[in-house]
Amino acid sequence: MAARLAPDLLQDLLSLRAQLAACAHGGRAGLVHDFAARIGKNPATVYTWLRSQAGYRTGRKKRADAGSTALESGTLHFIASAKREGVRGNNKATLPTAVAMNLAHGNGIHVPVSEGRVNALLRAHRMDVKAQMAARNHITLRSLHPNHMHQIDPSLCLIYYTPKGQAIMRDEEFYKNKPASMDKVRLKVWRYVRYDHASGSIDVRYYEAAGENQRSLFEFLLYTWGQQPERVSHGVPRMLLWDKGSANTSHAIRNLLDALGVDHETHAAGHAWGKGGVEQGNNLVETHFESRLRFEPVDSVDQLNAAAAAWVRDYNANHITHVDCRLVRASGNPMVRDDLWQLILRYPGALVQMPARDVCQWFMAGQELTRVVRDLRISFAHPELGRSTSYDLRAWAEFLGNGQKVRVTPLLMQQGALRVEIDRFGADPLLVQVQPETEFDAFGRPMSAPVAGEEYKRARLTASERAANALAAAAWGDGTTVDGAEQRRAQQARPFGHLNGGKGIVAHSHLGKTDLPQRLTPRAEEVRTPQVRQMQSQAPAVQVMLTIPEAVRRIRDRLADAAPPDLYSQVKATHPSGHVPQDWADTWNADTPATGTHGRVVELRRIK
Repeated sequence: MAARLAPDLLQDLLSLRAQLAACAHGGRAGLVHDFAARIGKNPATVYTWLRSQAGYRTGRKKRADAGSTALESGTLHFIASAKREGVRGNNKATLPTAVAMNLAHGNGIHVPVSEGRVNALLRAHRMDVKAQMAARNHITLRSLHPNHMHQIDPSLCLIYYTPKGQAIMRDEEFYKNKPASMDKVRLKVWRYVRYDHASGSIDVRYYEAAGENQRSLFEFLLYTWGQQPERVSHGVPRMLLWDKGSANTSHAIRNLLDALGVDHETHAAGHAWGKGGVEQGNNLVETHFESRLRFEPVDSVDQLNAAAAAWVRDYNANHITHVDCRLVRASGNPMVRDDLWQLILRYPGALVQMPARDVCQWFMAGQELTRVVRDLRISFAHPELGRSTSYDLRAWAEFLGNGQKVRVTPLLMQQGALRVEIDRFGADPLLVQVQPETEFDAFGRPMSAPVAGEEYKRARLTASERAANALAAAAWGDGTTVDGAEQRRAQQARPFGHLNGGKGIVAHSHLGKTDLPQRLTPRAEEVRTPQVRQMQSQAPAVQVMLTIPEAVRRIRDRLADAAPPDLYSQVKATHPSGHVPQDWADTWNADTPATGTHGRVVELRRIK
């Protein structure tokens, strides 16, 4: 709303309006400028007052080209997108319009209008940074009942404790550009706030720690979901929404939430508004409770939590004098948070009691639990049951095999139920929930087992058995099972005999029929040990004989390029019997006369 003007100034504006109405079009600007100079204001301000306070209208007709511009739409989009990319995470715009125009010019994009005109066009087309930051249309969600969805958010508190007592971080000492000051505080106080989406009930608890950690979060879940004497709201929610803190997403915490049956998820990055209820809860705690501590300090975190519990009790019940703690939503009716939470009585099953600490702590071991499948059953000692129990997995036999490992997660408050994760090839793991077997006969066997001699129940085929049947059918013919394959093996039948028109498969008769590459046989060295030399000296002279190919190779190795090309023919002609003395081959050259077989063959040895 425009500010009210002094009566005298308003009277002068009305007189100026009358003068403008009586003046020709060309002299109006001069009247306005003279008036502005007389009162010490800008002419634009005078025009604004005339329109808003004196009801002045120029009477001009709207231009025929109103709304058109010489700036191409592509150029405007380039400038707008460049400015948008220059917005930091805290929504601060870092790229001025003039710089974006310069970027366009540097890239060959012509900008024929002024910076002011570009800004006006950006605003008109809702492309300015302010409009873009408010562009997201947030969906208003509703919860079906109290404890349908909780929001939890940890944040660093402004309070910390020293040996001298309570201290509060001051902006001039701990502002963001002085992180070293924060490092001096070894143990900081962390505030954990819980917000019930349906009732708006809030809860707060403080923990002294170096940073966010798994232990503090575990303690807070036990506290805020447990029943407390000074607080009405309690119980395990169906859903939990929080941000991507390392403690929140740790395996142990997720393991506990899975066991409790809580559907937990984190909001998308940059979408903190998704848990706006708990953000507002943090603001309420900081302004309505922590602001009191400056005037009445406490000496420890325990005292701080006691004071916070008293404030939570009164705030949710709207019992703080002069402070309206009620919740106002779209209906417009102020509502007390505790009254809204007590509507949970109308919803059977909505209030789920938090289990005992020792049971919850069992799930914080942070290790993955596996069990081995035996005869389509697994055994597990559920922490709530306190004993080992059998779980029947026959319903999922097609995905299982004996000896296979499955991952298990015990579920709380569900009569000993387990969540079992079964791996599947080429598909996502199969998640199933199974109850423990509870009906046994006097001898400890499951009542679901068939009675010997009275009924026969074929065990359901496991994935391994189905694979075995498939292999049996491939080896012995369609329809052959594992049992049939065993019978055929006992009969010494031929595997794959049904292939190739009943001839079976070729296994070895195709061998030895291909041409192999020729290879040179290396010359072996003689054994020269003393024992062999002694035996050779005592033994009669032995003439070692070679075959013609062996002799030819021996000569070629010795003569190399000097060997005649028809060496084979010469050796064969000289020794038609096919036996060539080794000493002849070792001394032969092209000048050696052709002679027949030499010497008496005492012993024939083949040189390999």
